[in-house]
Amino acid sequence: MERAEAYDTDLDQHSAEFMQDPYGALAQLRDRCPVAKSSSYGGFWVITGYDEIFEALHDTEVFSSTPDENGKGVPPAPGSPQLAPIDFDPPDVGFYRSFLFKHMSPGAAKKMQPTIAEMTGDFIDAFIEKGHADLSQELFTALPAQLILRVLGFDDTRWREWMGWVHGFVHERVADPEGSMNKILAMAAQIVTEINESRESQRPGLMTLLINDEQDGRKLTDADLVNMVFLLILGGMDTTAGLTGNALLRIASDDKLRQRIIDDPQVLDRGTEEFLRHDTPTIGLSRRVAKDAVFHGRKLKKGDRVLLMYAAGNRDPRVFDDPDVLDLDRPNTKHMAFALGVHRCLGSNLARVMFKTMITEVLSRMPDFQVVTDRVERYPDAGDVYAVKHLPVTFTPGTRRKA
Repeated sequence: MERAEAYDTDLDQHSAEFMQDPYGALAQLRDRCPVAKSSSYGGFWVITGYDEIFEALHDTEVFSSTPDENGKGVPPAPGSPQLAPIDFDPPDVGFYRSFLFKHMSPGAAKKMQPTIAEMTGDFIDAFIEKGHADLSQELFTALPAQLILRVLGFDDTRWREWMGWVHGFVHERVADPEGSMNKILAMAAQIVTEINESRESQRPGLMTLLINDEQDGRKLTDADLVNMVFLLILGGMDTTAGLTGNALLRIASDDKLRQRIIDDPQVLDRGTEEFLRHDTPTIGLSRRVAKDAVFHGRKLKKGDRVLLMYAAGNRDPRVFDDPDVLDLDRPNTKHMAFALGVHRCLGSNLARVMFKTMITEVLSRMPDFQVVTDRVERYPDAGDVYAVKHLPVTFTPGTRRKA
């Protein structure tokens, strides 16, 4: 361990202070020291510069995605599953990703757009006549949760139960380690049940397709299936909701932005990338130093923990002009909200479709929505995902589209 005076910061990404302004906290550190070491949680590296993150993402020999015996993350989460493919390095990561490519392609996401639009309409129908709603609980958390369960072939009416397990893993693992572990175990046990039922009944859905699929003469083991489905549910339920909530708050605070999207919803075809850059929900992901190395003048030791802070890289002024400004016409939208390299998010295409559909429908059917600011509540831990738990709004009541 380095001497205490060698630390650059005491950044604690799971603290209440960090949650108040994660982008600002990271900007201060990035501008001062884009490769820094924090004294929190026994010491870990924080990489906040765009170019530095880009380099680390493409150097899997030094920055490994595989967890060690203590678990993964900062602080490590003991007992958490090694999720496939995100927690594997080449060549294994390529093997696991090969099972998902065709199901997560741009074409596959486009085919799902009518279903997503219908589901969005049904959720809005449920509250449109009341003139008020909690958009987090009644729309942008509910829809991604139900959709991924439906895609897998699971019972989508149980989405709240699954969502509770997911939030235990993402938002509670530091504040309540024991409770979080219990939710992880409950979720894994339910996935095992779903695997067995899908194998026996061959019911329609991605779960059955993954069970029967074969790549390079190999099938996924039950452990592989649990870890892969665990990741699909995590990514499918939480991050899209986080982006949508962040974006709706931004739209509600800017009348010109709101009106522009209302007048021309197609602006979101490009504008979605700017929302992803500016309001990145996944603050960062962890890596493990696999061997001693010197990285941008800093001495990294084998076994050190590292956080790659995508949200900070996406606002790096060395790469983006006026990075704290949301500009739907920005020419450079090469963000890293979905990571880059061998671990680029496979669910990004589906996330974009869900986001664009929900934003468009909200502004179409309740264009005058107003946020009840003093009742907005974020999840207290933004260390992994910066997201809105409750987003109460009022609006002029409308009419249902379905009887």
